[in-house]
Amino acid sequence: MLKLDTSTGEMIETSLLDLIDGGVKELADLNFRRVLDNIRDVNTDPKKARSITVKFTFAPNQDRDSVSTKVQVECKLVPVKPVETTLDIGSDGGKVIAVERQKYTPGQMKIDGTNTDTKIHALRA
Repeated sequence: MLKLDTSTGEMIETSLLDLIDGGVKELADLNFRRVLDNIRDVNTDPKKARSITVKFTFAPNQDRDSVSTKVQVECKLVPVKPVETTLDIGSDGGKVIAVERQKYTPGQMKIDGTNTDTKIHALRA
């Protein structure tokens, strides 16, 4: 591909990645930053691959003397790992409630001597 060097008036050979005054490279670099941030995120799976795709779409006019060009840069990231908990479901005064189960055995005392059991009444089928 050729590009006019406006300072010299000469035609110089250039790359597709230099289109839009470097905008393609800028979009690729922006997405590369997103990939790097995703890799460093401890909440994502470190073993899964990430990717960056640069897509050029060319639509020539009827006379084939010009072509409309669209450039799209996308990255595929690894999603944040899901977190999990258990909810105990019961009732309180006839109202259905859900209480997150604590990370300790029910009825067990905490190290500071307190007990934070939540009293709920089991639902009956």
